[in-house]
Amino acid sequence: MKVLFTLGVYQKDRPERWAVKHSVFFALANSLANLGHEIFFYCNKKSVKARFVTSKYKYYFEDEDIFSEILVQNSIQCVVVWGGRTDADDKLRRSCPEGIKLIYAEAGWFPQAGTCYFSEFGTNANAQFLKEGLQDHQFNATSFARARSKVLGASIGYFRWLKLPSFYGMKKFDSTKPIFLPLQDEGDTNIALSSPVKSMALFISKFAEQYPQVSFIARPHPRASYLSLPAHDNVKYQRSDVDPYTDFDRYGGVIGINSTMLLQYALLGLPVAGVGKGVATGSGAYFDLEYDQLPSQLDDIVYDVHSSAKFFDYMLRNKQLAVKKLMNTRYVSKSYLMGMFE
Repeated sequence: MKVLFTLGVYQKDRPERWAVKHSVFFALANSLANLGHEIFFYCNKKSVKARFVTSKYKYYFEDEDIFSEILVQNSIQCVVVWGGRTDADDKLRRSCPEGIKLIYAEAGWFPQAGTCYFSEFGTNANAQFLKEGLQDHQFNATSFARARSKVLGASIGYFRWLKLPSFYGMKKFDSTKPIFLPLQDEGDTNIALSSPVKSMALFISKFAEQYPQVSFIARPHPRASYLSLPAHDNVKYQRSDVDPYTDFDRYGGVIGINSTMLLQYALLGLPVAGVGKGVATGSGAYFDLEYDQLPSQLDDIVYDVHSSAKFFDYMLRNKQLAVKKLMNTRYVSKSYLMGMFE
């Protein structure tokens, strides 16, 4: 198969952001080349890292070569895109002739740095994991416990790992304890495209006023700047430089929009609810809240632990890939990627 990796194509807003993904695509390109695929790159010059631009693969650049012509000249069969949810990505899709396969990549979750996943449907809110293998996935409690212990031990440390609540306990909110509200960057694509609320100030006020007897702890996103965040008697703010998993076991539940942090808290074993559409919406990973029809009491939030366990078992053992291992041809050949690149 002739595969074209793209980076920052048609992106006008800080195209240099895609450069950090160059290493991911370069690693996978090496493995695919070893497996007999022919590799090409088409990039915005600001979206590449010089050390990965080698003569091993043919590189084309947006300001020098026309995307649609490159596809035809090289008989490209598959185009790989990071993210795929921007207006620039829509333009890229329109430039692809019928019959070209599109594969999307995105950062993983456990932890986000160093992991990734690939999908033929899309990423984040566009993902369709039930169609990608989740529905037919065979849950294995022993393997899940091992994978969960490994990833959480590495991310939160051994001593906090010892305090983990049982994953199989009742997933029920306890409003006698503080409820954690992780905030997001209002400029994030997930907020712009897939959230019923665009303002973190409005998000906080919604819950603070709806549940005045409940105590909330809100955590600003470390890379976001907000015009203002509201003051409520039942809301305290956690500094963004504090480890978000400090004393995680004191929370009676976690409510967010579509942040990947919701997945991380759900994996810890806490009850979690999310509004808006995210990567786990409809999967059973956590409780899907209707923003305009909130329950009268947060303690009414209860959800099926078995569906949640199956989702995380699938993600940890099947869907999420280690970026460092993408250079390993054997690792790639044993993953679901082989079914995509054929």
